[in-house]
Amino acid sequence: MRLEQISEHTWYLPPDDQKDRPMLGYVKGEKFSLAIDGGFSPDQVEGFYRELKAANLPKPDFTALTHWHWDHTLGLPAVSGLVIAEERTNDLLREERKRLADPSYEKRLRMSYIYVDEEFPDVPIPTIRTGEIEFHDHLTLYPGAVRAELFHVEAPHTPDSTLIYIPEDKVLFLGDASLSSFETGRMDREKMNALLEAVRNLDCQAILLGHEGLLSKEDFLYYNGF
Repeated sequence: MRLEQISEHTWYLPPDDQKDRPMLGYVKGEKFSLAIDGGFSPDQVEGFYRELKAANLPKPDFTALTHWHWDHTLGLPAVSGLVIAEERTNDLLREERKRLADPSYEKRLRMSYIYVDEEFPDVPIPTIRTGEIEFHDHLTLYPGAVRAELFHVEAPHTPDSTLIYIPEDKVLFLGDASLSSFETGRMDREKMNALLEAVRNLDCQAILLGHEGLLSKEDFLYYNGF
């Protein structure tokens, strides 16, 4: 996977469907840089950093999480700088860390979600890392000429969904927020409509989805029946 630039200040590493690895985002400012999501494993993070180096971009100073799921957070032990998480995401990561202390839970996880076993075939799943910076509902960062607006939204996939909006570049990192419920596999149309309404009200042109990559705002709303 090659790093792709989508605006003056934003890049992304496309998702890898073969390994269920999500998109990783990057925002470059004059003061500091911000990555979006922590990757499925240290291997994915290291590949991301190699691509940044090849593009003459520094490693991120901060990494913001869109939600707690394994494919977005098990790479966090290899992430440089500080991790930023909405409080619901941090709470869920702490709960998962407790569960993974039980070897039988890790065994069941590997059997039920084969991609975890493929990412960590001969080593234990790393200790869950939580965000060193925690916020409630909304946080604004100022990397330089652009802002990064991090805000919690109601969404069907998981209760801790966070969107990262770069207003000056008209870019929105959506994570997996628009997918069906992780717990039930069902689509909650009321929550989906709330998410779509939130997206519609943002002045964005490019939307980055965790496992689908880049879409225009128009296409995203159309494909989701809004």
